[in-house]
Amino acid sequence: MKLGTLTLQGLFVLALALLGAALSLVVGQLVLLELSRDRLEDYADDVLAHGVIVASQNMRVLRIVQAGREPFCSDTNLTDLRYLLFQNEYLHDIGRIRDGYLVCSAIWGRLKEPISLPPPQRQQANGDRLWVNIEGLADHRVMVDMAGFGSAVTFTAPTAFKLYEKPAVGLSALLLTADGQHIFRAFGDTAGLRQRFTEGAPDLELGPRLTTSRCDPAIDVCVVAALSNVSILQQEVPIWAGAAGSGGLTLGLLGVALVLRWRSQSSLPQRVRRAVARGRLRVVYQPLVRLQDEHTVGVEALARLTDEHNEAISPEIFIPAAEAMGLMPTITRQVIHMSLQEMRSRLRGTPPFHVHINLAVADVLDPSLCDDLNEEVDRLGIPRDRVVLEITERSTADHTELRQGVEHFRKEGYRFFIDDFGTGYSNLAYLAKLPITGIKLDKMFTKAIGKAAVSSTIVEKICLIASELDLELVAEGVETREQADHVLALNPDAIAQGWLFGKPVPADQL
Repeated sequence: MKLGTLTLQGLFVLALALLGAALSLVVGQLVLLELSRDRLEDYADDVLAHGVIVASQNMRVLRIVQAGREPFCSDTNLTDLRYLLFQNEYLHDIGRIRDGYLVCSAIWGRLKEPISLPPPQRQQANGDRLWVNIEGLADHRVMVDMAGFGSAVTFTAPTAFKLYEKPAVGLSALLLTADGQHIFRAFGDTAGLRQRFTEGAPDLELGPRLTTSRCDPAIDVCVVAALSNVSILQQEVPIWAGAAGSGGLTLGLLGVALVLRWRSQSSLPQRVRRAVARGRLRVVYQPLVRLQDEHTVGVEALARLTDEHNEAISPEIFIPAAEAMGLMPTITRQVIHMSLQEMRSRLRGTPPFHVHINLAVADVLDPSLCDDLNEEVDRLGIPRDRVVLEITERSTADHTELRQGVEHFRKEGYRFFIDDFGTGYSNLAYLAKLPITGIKLDKMFTKAIGKAAVSSTIVEKICLIASELDLELVAEGVETREQADHVLALNPDAIAQGWLFGKPVPADQL
């Protein structure tokens, strides 16, 4: 709780605090410390777990590359590097080095002029070499993190720690080695954190800043995290006079209980739960444009959520939270209802106009959703083939059950697309086993068009696959005319989605 963001619960706590005494402040501080420690411990565990995943992925790939028997930087070697890169989401590139020079990589292929690498900033006991924030290898505007082992080198993806780059207010963390001499990543205000890690935290911390640290037992990755502003005086305006005795103690404990309740309701899962329950979900639409004549042939319905303070909650945050709490069936049905209602006139008109709606794998496996969808489109008089369903859940699922679920929707007249095709979550196995009508090319490949990268070649292959299998193709993330022209040349029937043709907007602004 901050003074500038007092809610009704906070105001009520303040009213009770006016009658409290010093004892209520002491009890309140102790409870707040306990609550804050739990929050800090959870945050530190989360940061360390993700850091270990990224580090382990680098270490594993380095050793696979080093153990390979293919000729150095041969076509076969490059093919294997690209396959490894395709499988590992937290890597941006994989390369080979000789005599301190980068000779080839999965993305760049064999370099005409090898790139000189600076000396590593860290030599690990296991033989790994580490670089952090190296500038200007391929582009002076790009800072890269690298790891090397033998003649193998990996480049960590810039988005590997995207979810942690902007921690919640008061939280901060460092990912570093056990001796504290090498920092992998820093999140938030980390002033003094490395010194606290190397010197050790005091036995008793009463605020206003709490710290914690831990290390992974298997690899040399540690975290030291801090939570600031842990003071009851910074949580509520205290009254330095009040009732004494039993009455003061009772009111003090009641105020703390209300603080705990408010803090619980202010957590992200509770924000999401309340926002969904209170109907704060809305839908925006991004145009789908046929490149051949640049006519808008449909839209994708995208869910947006705001809390009670009208602050937006990012889909990258609220969707995983909703999945964890089992709210996705409710959200999916709300998106279906709103998008079909708002797009009704377009979907019933001529020429054919389509709306793409995202489904989780759990939605596809839920027979009742198909019944609900049938009831809604029939009530609104919308042809079923105007509704395109996209599988978006990034998890593995039994292909037999998934196929049965998709076939059920297809038999009812709906079309099915695979979203984010090519990212490693949706792959060729989906094309072989699922009765789909189209694929959506992930924007990471669209952005690679025009660059000397393996991703650009993958675009051509995916467009060819779509043509040969008679699948409709939507290219996501089209932001430039060059990208649009390139996709059109590869697939004359392709549809584009991206800021070149329009950002997601409410229905009345479409």
